[in-house]
Amino acid sequence: MSLSIIITTFSKRYHFLENLINQIRQNVDFPISVLINGEKDKKLGDEYLQKTLNLFSKHSQIYPIYFQEVRGLSKLWNTGIIHSANDKILILNDDIEINNKNIFHIANQIIDQNIKGIIKINNSFSHFFIDKKEIEQIGFFDEKLLGFGEEDGDITYRYLKQNYKILNVDCDGVKNIISEIRHEEIKEGTGKYSLFNRDYIYNEKYITDFNNGIQGMFDAPKKEINEFENQYKNEIYFRINKDKLYKQ
Repeated sequence: MSLSIIITTFSKRYHFLENLINQIRQNVDFPISVLINGEKDKKLGDEYLQKTLNLFSKHSQIYPIYFQEVRGLSKLWNTGIIHSANDKILILNDDIEINNKNIFHIANQIIDQNIKGIIKINNSFSHFFIDKKEIEQIGFFDEKLLGFGEEDGDITYRYLKQNYKILNVDCDGVKNIISEIRHEEIKEGTGKYSLFNRDYIYNEKYITDFNNGIQGMFDAPKKEINEFENQYKNEIYFRINKDKLYKQ
């Protein structure tokens, strides 16, 4: 089975990351890309860097990507997708627990049956499967979402608009911890989600007129946005031509 795993994390959640990697490695040996978000002051700290490098060195096929300052979740997800070795990808938040192989049995079925669309686990974007070729066609996660939140609704709208499916699979053995540890410097809007992202979605990208019954992205966008087809366009060129790099 050809599967890549992506984990997003940041320094205050090291213990979640350590536990999750250990749990995954007790079950499977798929390549894991760890997208490590930065900090407001652009300093991760030598102690954290050393701890993570020591952790990764204990396991095979762990590929970390460090950001020096805080970037949005869309940016982290896109970076992981682009650098994944396989087209079928399992994206994980760091604050979950994996207690058995069931999620990987599901992955095997998705790959064997070539199931299309985004496949959420337990109806959550804390853990979901995505296909690199599909998101290249539809457009990557919107990196104008500079903070955290609204990525799931936006990508859902765009998938459904282009007749791709959003599916759900129930899976025991996967548990959301739902950590309250987050970037304290980021302005929050609704709950733990970034005020910036909410303002961008509802005031800039999509129509939002609650007084007249227009509820946002699932009613209509403010304007047709075609910028996604230009985002990372050279990655598709790389995919098509990369075999020409090697000796036959």
